[in-house]
Amino acid sequence: MLHFKRANANLAAAAISLLSAVSFSSYAVTASFDPATSIVNLPVVEVLNGKDSSSWNAQLKLVDAVNFEFELIAASLVAPVTGQRDVFDATTSAVHIPAISFGGGEYYAKLKLIPGSNPLRFSLDQFVNNAFQGCPAFAVAGPVNGSCVLSGEIKQDIILTKNTQWILSGGVFIGGDKIDNATLTINPGTKIFGQQGADYLWIRRGSKIMSEGTPDNPVVMTGPLQQSAGEWGGLVLAGFAPVNGCNVDVALCEVAFEAVTSEFYGGNEPNDNSGVLKYTQILFAGFAVRPDEELNGLTLTGVGAGTVIDFVHVHAGLDDGVEMFGGTAQMKHMVITHSGDDSLDWGGGWRGKAQYVLVQQAADDGDRGIEADNNPDNPDSGPRSKPVLSNMTMLGSAVGTQGVLLRRGTGVNISNSVFTGFGSACLQIDGEATYLNAGAPDALSGELTIDHSYVDCATNFSDGNGATFAVSDWFSAQMMNQEADPVLAGYLPGADSPLPTGGAPVAGDAFFDSVSYVGAFATANDDWTKEWTYAY
Repeated sequence: MLHFKRANANLAAAAISLLSAVSFSSYAVTASFDPATSIVNLPVVEVLNGKDSSSWNAQLKLVDAVNFEFELIAASLVAPVTGQRDVFDATTSAVHIPAISFGGGEYYAKLKLIPGSNPLRFSLDQFVNNAFQGCPAFAVAGPVNGSCVLSGEIKQDIILTKNTQWILSGGVFIGGDKIDNATLTINPGTKIFGQQGADYLWIRRGSKIMSEGTPDNPVVMTGPLQQSAGEWGGLVLAGFAPVNGCNVDVALCEVAFEAVTSEFYGGNEPNDNSGVLKYTQILFAGFAVRPDEELNGLTLTGVGAGTVIDFVHVHAGLDDGVEMFGGTAQMKHMVITHSGDDSLDWGGGWRGKAQYVLVQQAADDGDRGIEADNNPDNPDSGPRSKPVLSNMTMLGSAVGTQGVLLRRGTGVNISNSVFTGFGSACLQIDGEATYLNAGAPDALSGELTIDHSYVDCATNFSDGNGATFAVSDWFSAQMMNQEADPVLAGYLPGADSPLPTGGAPVAGDAFFDSVSYVGAFATANDDWTKEWTYAY
């Protein structure tokens, strides 16, 4: 079910009107520098550790004025705060200081931890005026003051800063394919606007995106009106991880992307690294290049396991929320809401992982929570799709179809997950190749499994074409699965919910946090979506 809801013909003009109304308010100063003592005082630094964090008061001293190196001289625990604050993210070894006063101006500062330093030392990586300073050489002036336009191929390392409204014009490609590699760094609080459906951001093979948002200053990629799906194209990452769809005698499988056939993905590097997406919103995206060939909110083509995808919200995509075309991409803390088609979609041999996924369908739009394929032309093509997924909460609506559709030979291992409210069925298996890949309820192959999970739909199970067993038997044959009310309060566990104690850790895989609850949230107090997500 794909509804091509498009903005009106005056979208570009409306974009200019909206952008002209956007103003940059001064950030609350979150750090101070005393030139007499060379000490930087950081009243509150939030140290991120997955969905948990701790807050510290810290002092750094400038110990090398030539290389701008700072040494940690004091730190003490303090109470956490909301609103503007400094943040240390161990994933990127970076301290983000939203606003520090210096020389009469207000600046964003980024410090990078120096590996192996003891006491801890940090080098100054960025020092950027929070006031608009004009457009850099890789962009041109935009339609309103404070805006800059990106277009075409960008084959140099660039930084997008929060003091500028960045506007995409057409397809914007970072790097060449396998040549002229470049890194796109996006600072916390930066906003990127597409003007129409054909405007999108594409990270080619060998290049990287470093979208380094923070809980208080997420990176935002969105359309001009921020009202409906399809206002811009979306974000695409291409990598060198393995994919399927090639002839068996092809040593290096590389595939042209279905919607933009001049762009390729795939390779032989399972741990390929396309960069970082953290605390990032992707809103109102999706574009139909041709019927049934679309850009999604977030499209991952041959993306490898070295890529960090964590705390990402994809909202109101015209087509799918997140779609994987092969690869080994791994992700945590994903929020996918109001997708026009499927929320989570894969094919082409995706063998990645995901933990902590919240899906919420709109009342009037959307298809499946998960649409899972191996390959539509050859359902046994290798490498076969077989992701490992745990701690998902998927909330459907009456207009949706299946919570999960497993078809076209896919494999998957699902644990600790909740599927509820989908209009047609919670779970469906379809296609002889998919059934054969699963084995039988009394002799499972291990290639297609679900355990410690809840289903609660008007119809829980549906047997598709080529069925060799009943989906209900497959579900009930596996450990601790329940056809029961998960007792939710919204998307969180409600009072007396069985979810907080109903799960089991995913064994033998260091990617997964060792937790024993079902669904994306441990308790009603474990709402890791707060602050950084889009208010829908």
